[in-house]
Amino acid sequence: MPRSVTRSSRPVRQARRVAGSGLTLILAFALAVTGCSSDDKDKADKAGSPPPSPSQQSESEANAAPGAKSMRLSQGLRKPVTYDDKITVQVTAIRKVRNSKTGPGEITGRTLTIFTLRFTNGSSRPLDLNQVRVVARYGAKGTQASPTSYANLNDFYGSVAPGKSRSASYAFDLPSSGYGKVTLGVKFSETHKVAVFTGAIEA
Repeated sequence: MPRSVTRSSRPVRQARRVAGSGLTLILAFALAVTGCSSDDKDKADKAGSPPPSPSQQSESEANAAPGAKSMRLSQGLRKPVTYDDKITVQVTAIRKVRNSKTGPGEITGRTLTIFTLRFTNGSSRPLDLNQVRVVARYGAKGTQASPTSYANLNDFYGSVAPGKSRSASYAFDLPSSGYGKVTLGVKFSETHKVAVFTGAIEA
């Protein structure tokens, strides 16, 4: 996708006003997360065997990443984005893991970066999560990280009832050399702006 990123098998108070380069970044993310092509999906499909259907997993199983190490994230990445309708998006954890799997599509020996996101539905209506797209960029040039699969991680899917929350994790081929500046863009509906998180990751 890119798993910009929903797997092909399944399926913030408004974001702060940002001027100048910040606005450009948001627009770039909006284009990136809504402009996924079939080529992007083909690349994601080649990243290894898909995990079990989310309907067959508990939330803890869908976010499990055996062998992954937790890392600290700066305030910019930790601060939730809350929209006028009380829907909140938040980065709750970042982990890294060295992929030891071998086989077609596997990035053997590469260190993967895993972002865990949480949606909290404070609105009065069910929140549809079937259209979530996630884009990760890193470094001074804002290089887009390639999405990949790891273990049984699953994307968001289905809907969240009012007052409830749901988490999902996304793995990217994002090198530790880019941890000094990381930006994550999350798009989940046509009526909400892209949620943008920018900061640093600390090992």
